[in-house]
Amino acid sequence: MRKIYLLIITLMLTTIIHAQLKEYKKEVAKADGFLTVQNYVEAAGIYDDLLEKYSDDTFIQFKAAECFLFSENRVKESIALLDEVVKKYPIEDKKSIEAIEARFYLGQAYHLNYEFEKALEVFEDLKKQMPLKRSETLERIDLEMQFSLNAIELKKNPLEFKISNLGPLINTEYDEHSPVINLDEDLLLYTSNRETEASFQNKAEFREENVYYSLWREGRWITSRAIDLNSGANNATIGISPDGATLLIYQNDGSVGNIYTSKLKNDKWGELEKLPAPINTLANETHASFSMDGKTLFFSSDRNGGYGGKDIYKVKQLPNGEWGKVQNLGPEVNTSFDEESPYIHPTKNTLYFSSEGHMSIGGFDIFKAGLQEDGTWGNVENIGYPVNTPFDDLFYAPTIDEQRVYYASRRDEGFGGTDIYLIEFAEDHPNALTVVGGFLFTEEGDPAIGARVTITNTASGDQEGVYKPSPSNGKYIFILPEDQTYKMEINDENHKTVITTFTVPAGNAFARKGYTFYLDPIVLQKDNK
Repeated sequence: MRKIYLLIITLMLTTIIHAQLKEYKKEVAKADGFLTVQNYVEAAGIYDDLLEKYSDDTFIQFKAAECFLFSENRVKESIALLDEVVKKYPIEDKKSIEAIEARFYLGQAYHLNYEFEKALEVFEDLKKQMPLKRSETLERIDLEMQFSLNAIELKKNPLEFKISNLGPLINTEYDEHSPVINLDEDLLLYTSNRETEASFQNKAEFREENVYYSLWREGRWITSRAIDLNSGANNATIGISPDGATLLIYQNDGSVGNIYTSKLKNDKWGELEKLPAPINTLANETHASFSMDGKTLFFSSDRNGGYGGKDIYKVKQLPNGEWGKVQNLGPEVNTSFDEESPYIHPTKNTLYFSSEGHMSIGGFDIFKAGLQEDGTWGNVENIGYPVNTPFDDLFYAPTIDEQRVYYASRRDEGFGGTDIYLIEFAEDHPNALTVVGGFLFTEEGDPAIGARVTITNTASGDQEGVYKPSPSNGKYIFILPEDQTYKMEINDENHKTVITTFTVPAGNAFARKGYTFYLDPIVLQKDNK
């Protein structure tokens, strides 16, 4: 949820000052308790009742409007209430904290309602009334004004796309987010804080997050199920390896968050294994993404030594299997704000991530960065409006050709909370790539874990890449341009070399959802020399 900043004093302090003289003070305190644990639905319900009983009470109107900024699809109600409140709190009264806060929230409410020009006008008027000694408040106003200016600029060149909610078999009235899609695009994993049997029995005010999955079958996503590895702690999806055999999971361990992996074997996910140092530390490590070869991990962390908040780092795996030195991606990517949810594109030198800095239009926006000739990351760009909204937009998971994107967003037409959506761009997208897969086995029927698969374009002679099969099931996978012929050479110690050619047909690019070009399984023969 996008942060709605309190400018001067805390919610509780405001409550104490006013509610001491009112009979509704217990209800207000109870609502504040729900707000503290981000249970906005319960808090809003209390204020609905109070508004019905005390419809002309300015303080209740103010508190309800403040609460509705956090609540689902209630921004318009917040605007209506704040329009009344600002009339009763004259800005000329320099000692009135409420006069400042009400106008600040009104500006935020206009912005969240996509009325960016009105928001800018409110913030500009408020700034004129603020004394210079209130530097912290002025900084917050300047930031909100910049969000509106960014939105107005990006709105001039809106992206054209089709967006669709993945529907009630995936999304609920609670938060669904962090979509993870495999390269075949037939497995979707995601995170939800929906009510479980345990949370229902415990009547928990704050529900833990769990991992769910859905399979693509006969042209639709089937009913979601909880994955077996949920630990009872806060678990969340954060990434999957390109071969689909290693799942990256976030888990909160007491006061810190760590990154875990789960290996796929015999179509079942194994036990969670905590990644070692230097990846996990005593700080919070929250999201991660594997490179195509699985040897480089990009991840977010709020460890010391960064540029502020959470930064994005990378680390390479050494030949002995250990992880090398962690590198910060630098000031071109990381800002004094939070950077989150890195996703490294498997076939391009493109990094997608979310940030509250750069040219954000409010909260987290999704950006992309390119790999420079000197090995650094830069040329950061906001991916555009209206994919990015005034709310938090995170967890951007594009398909290989980038023609479709699974991402989480909070929108008026949703089922409630954050929902998972599918974005589909125009069909004339320039990328025409195909996922190619196959299986390698030994004579004993085991995965050929020592094999190396080298792919070469027969026309140009260019080597497309070297790949290894998954140790769990022998599956290899790579991405190639369509309508071309390739040589595949398979080398494995103590086995005969296999050389074959294949052609990736035209018209079956990955843009056709769910299409993977599978080669026949290969059984390696022993070399008895």
